[in-house]
Order: sequence, then structure tokens, then C-alpha cells
Amino acid sequence: MKKILVIDDDSYICDLLVNYLEQHGYDAEGTYRGTNGLKKIQNSQYDLVLCDFRLPDSDGMEILFRIKQKLFSLPVIIMTAYTDIKTAVKLIKAGLYYQADPAGRTNTDCAKSPAIGQR
Repeated sequence: MKKILVIDDDSYICDLLVNYLEQHGYDAEGTYRGTNGLKKIQNSQYDLVLCDFRLPDSDGMEILFRIKQKLFSLPVIIMTAYTDIKTAVKLIKAGLYYQADPAGRTNTDCAKSPAIGQR
């Protein structure tokens, strides 16, 4: 079973994604702060991280680079409701997966991204 970590400061979105992923056969955990997410990654093995771009204690880019420093092969999908082209291009150039609006209006099954197949 694939293990997925969801990092999103919006507790509703975080819990919604965790529940959705669990209902679709994934082992999912959620946290509302980037620093807590980094601690979880140090203490457990994940197959994918779904991370909000805007967090109160950091941003998705910072979380991503901190993850990639230690676990280069761990796929990270940055999610945001803000469809800023500059941000998307920056993330894609960094070799990341970018998912706009994960809350359900465009694509709720982030776990079917090519990123999950990498591990």
C-alpha cells in the first residue's frame, strides 16, 4: 500500500484529501504545518508528499527543497489554489509536479499523478 503525506494548513482540505486517499486504498496521513511534515518525513517512509504551496510556517518551495536535500527520490506534488504561472514554471523547472486546485474542482486524484509511480 502506498503511503502518502498531505501537508496543508487548511484543516478541511487536509482532512478531505486524507479521507479521500484512504477511501481509495492509500495509507495517508496529514499535518497542518510544514515543520511537522518535515518531522514526519524524518520518522517514517512515504511514497509521495502532497504539499500546499502557501503554509503559515514556510512555503511549499522551502519544504520541497528541504525534502529533496535528504530524500531526493521522494516525489513531491505542490498544490495551490493560486494558479500563478510564474510559480508553476518555477516549480516545474525545479523538477516538481504541480497540481492546481486540489480541492476537487479540477482533479482530486493527485495520487494518480506520474509522481506516485516513481517509487
